[in-house]
Amino acid sequence: MTTAVGLGLTAADTAVGRSPDAGKFPADVHTYLEDPERTGEGQEPPHTRLRPDGPDRARWERSLDGSWRFALADRPEDAPGGFWKAGYDASAWQRVQVPHTWQTDDLDHPVFRNVQSEMSPDDPPKVPRDTNPTGAYIRDITVPRDWDGRRQVIRFDGVTSGWFLWINGHYVGYDQGGYVPAEFDVTDYLRPGATNRIAVQAHRWSAGSYLEDYDQWRYAGIFRSVSLYSTPTTRMEDAYVTTDLDASYRDATLRTEVDIARTGSDKSGPHQVTGVLYDPKGREVRRLIAEEKAGKVELTGQIANPAKWSDETPNLYALVLTLRDPEGKAIQTVRQSVGFREVEVKNKQLTLNGKRILIRGVNRAETDPATGRHATRARMEQDIRLMKRLNVNAIRTSHYPSDPYLYEFADREGILIDDEMEVETHSHENCPDDCLAERPEWQKAFLERHQGMVERDKNHPSVIMWDTGNEAGLGKAHYAMAEWTRANEPTRPLYHQSNSPDGDAPYADIAGPRYPTPASLEAKAKTFTKPIVMGEYAHAMGNSLGNFREFWEVMRAYPSAQGGFIWDWAEQNIRRPLITTPDSSGHDIAASLSGKPKVVDGYGGKGKALYLSGLDDFVETYRDPKLDLTGTAVTLDARVKPAEPWTGDFTIVSKGDQYVLRMKDEDTLEFTITSGGKPRTVTAPVPDGWTGAWHRVTGTYDGGALRLYADGKELARTEWSGHIDYTGFDLGVGRNNDTMEDGWTGRTAKGTIDQVRVYDTALGAERLAADQDPERDALIALNFDDFTRKGSYLSYGLYESGVDGLVTADRDPEPETAQLAWAQAPIRITDPGGEGARAGKVKVTNERAFTGIDDLRLRWTVTEGARTVASGTRALDVGPGESAVVQLPAPPANPGGYERHLTVRAVTAHSTDWAKAGHVVSFGQFAVGGDKVPERPRPGRGKPRQGRRERGGRTGQRRGLPLHLRQEGGHAHLDARGGPRTAPLRPRTGRLARPDQQ
Repeated sequence: MTTAVGLGLTAADTAVGRSPDAGKFPADVHTYLEDPERTGEGQEPPHTRLRPDGPDRARWERSLDGSWRFALADRPEDAPGGFWKAGYDASAWQRVQVPHTWQTDDLDHPVFRNVQSEMSPDDPPKVPRDTNPTGAYIRDITVPRDWDGRRQVIRFDGVTSGWFLWINGHYVGYDQGGYVPAEFDVTDYLRPGATNRIAVQAHRWSAGSYLEDYDQWRYAGIFRSVSLYSTPTTRMEDAYVTTDLDASYRDATLRTEVDIARTGSDKSGPHQVTGVLYDPKGREVRRLIAEEKAGKVELTGQIANPAKWSDETPNLYALVLTLRDPEGKAIQTVRQSVGFREVEVKNKQLTLNGKRILIRGVNRAETDPATGRHATRARMEQDIRLMKRLNVNAIRTSHYPSDPYLYEFADREGILIDDEMEVETHSHENCPDDCLAERPEWQKAFLERHQGMVERDKNHPSVIMWDTGNEAGLGKAHYAMAEWTRANEPTRPLYHQSNSPDGDAPYADIAGPRYPTPASLEAKAKTFTKPIVMGEYAHAMGNSLGNFREFWEVMRAYPSAQGGFIWDWAEQNIRRPLITTPDSSGHDIAASLSGKPKVVDGYGGKGKALYLSGLDDFVETYRDPKLDLTGTAVTLDARVKPAEPWTGDFTIVSKGDQYVLRMKDEDTLEFTITSGGKPRTVTAPVPDGWTGAWHRVTGTYDGGALRLYADGKELARTEWSGHIDYTGFDLGVGRNNDTMEDGWTGRTAKGTIDQVRVYDTALGAERLAADQDPERDALIALNFDDFTRKGSYLSYGLYESGVDGLVTADRDPEPETAQLAWAQAPIRITDPGGEGARAGKVKVTNERAFTGIDDLRLRWTVTEGARTVASGTRALDVGPGESAVVQLPAPPANPGGYERHLTVRAVTAHSTDWAKAGHVVSFGQFAVGGDKVPERPRPGRGKPRQGRRERGGRTGQRRGLPLHLRQEGGHAHLDARGGPRTAPLRPRTGRLARPDQQ
């Protein structure tokens, strides 16, 4: 069998790619984890998954999703010794549900980063040695007896990061981790008819983690499905299906290249493959037969005018492939979906089936508030259906290949996919100097990740572009990916998303500029020699999409400007337990835990304290004016136990830079206030015996000097006189809300903290020397002795860079989606000019490339304030790419001269998989006369007044958008009339994105 390039297999590997060191395990796992070239061991080459057809699927496949035994250690050295061995007793281990992530299961510390690495120090390819959370998994399964004599394969669709696999105590192999499948032939290790033990050791960080520097939460664990399947020893290993349309895009050449693989001592003669094509209604279209030649079979046939696949017409055929042995016996049958379509770049345009298309796209990360990186089928289906309702037709899989099921569903529903390979090295993207893509030792990892994606997804019609990665610069590795793709899968254009060059590469067929303005997009459309599909644009954070209409005016004016992918689809907040701790000063200032602080024994062996790991653990308090000290006195006071080793920060208590008490480095204490626009600081060396012991640390300012104390003794002072400057940051324990924002490098505070106090006076030397603790005089006093769980909340972590979705983490549309759906709607309803709308005439433009609009109806109303004075519906019939002026009944007479508006909506005539009948696809609204504000109805007359409350809401119009403001549960909701329901308008406070009670 031929193996793919660069799979980490040595010459000693067997024909099926098994490790030559079966049964062994490295004495030091870091020899694997820190080797960027050790991307895998014992794995099968990447390929399209060929799943059995019909009842054979249940017979020859087993899902291993579900309950696994699990134990988590802080470091690889602390993992349960020999847990993979036969007979190991794991009955006391906890159970987890695979797929999952450690972070959303509250097993490990959740960390969000944008540009910077989560690893500290950031030193590729080395991983932290003081901590590297390590998970041990065990699952016992029974393999069917009738699998004996066949080949058995275990498949992991996604695990991060570097991980090892054992079956029944035998070492099977290793994977560097990531977002494409890892498969292992385990025939020699499984015992059909008996109970078998599967063991996995996964690590939070490996060299591969440097290639996954995504601006998202950082997750670990088995986050995608695990399965076991059985094939004949001689089997169809891979199939590559292409559908080449003729010059008129009518007829197609269906070509299927099948790889035949053998294991063991099979010396049988050539096999035969039969391919039967079925149309979307299940009718046989064509039957093809070919003989094996040197392990290859090619089936080729002409298909007359097949129903084409597009985002508008997702017609899916089925190709059933059957392998027969030399005696003609069928030994394997598999099924592949087929979409007849052709993607090309010609005349500076991206075309599908010969037609210019518009990419109404979004960047979609795999994120879920409950399951994190594990994308459930229900969530994937919800996402795509909601996208269809919002007139979104494309996904960029930012920044890694999505779960395999997303592509299956996109094939069926009609979503175009820019398939992005799993590399982002944002903190090492400056090529050629600081650029992993240029370094020789990283070339293999880049290429293999790209190959794994292409081989997995090559038969999906929804995939229309291959994307060579995000924010990783442009280096040798990218050119190697492009070269390999041109040679092995040239049916789709190439795309590249670096920051420099700006979303482009010499090999890229499509330019993808990032975050242009509408004006700069227009300038590019005038000069670029490639089609333009923006890689990221219209950043959807907060009150966004204000100039979205202007972008789409450019797209409609310039043929080479063909849309883009909005950043981004869903807010990435994850659900965390809301745990509060009381303020014992008497002021009852709210404080809660963020991250995963550990409750430990307190100072002096009394009460409790919090251990902060350095992995984004901190305590957050909420804005209270008592803490906004702008006078000439303050005291910061706490008991601390510094931890070893030093990892870069031990902020004890801080209100931004307004006032801060911290360890500046492992040898220095520091107390700072901001006064006169500058930091005023006192520092001192830490006393002897500092680390690992309890100490009282105090910083005071009395209007004349800053003083720093340890254990009641003054260490240093700095003379200064002036008022403390105000800053708007929250008070944090274990973090500085000012400096630890987007751009923060390194870890947060590491150490144990107890008895935190803030005073608006300067505690004197005598009181400190006597170890007095006047907590009732404090503005806030946190003892960490009591904790209360108050439901849960949606957290965005250290900073809010992940809160930039069109929809919330729970998939409620944000208010700006009303503008989104309207501005990029494929059906445009405009005023044709002249008397136009005043005479009941509107222009309907169909921007669809392949279908008419007879699936829609036109629904119109004439309103006077909130009163409807006329309405009606009518059929629509406008061909693809065409426009028509539609005559509606003229608006009724308006003797009072009141303002009136004609609102025309294009709505679905019938229910679909993604929307009910009557769903608004597009609308237009036009003034049709009158200049007087409609009168309020007189009391008792029963007439509605403009802006009247309606079902607990209030109606109105703004800038041509019919809006409905309603109240529900104490929150205001903004709806586009007939359009998407949007999320509650809630203020965001501190780090809590959405508190609730559960």
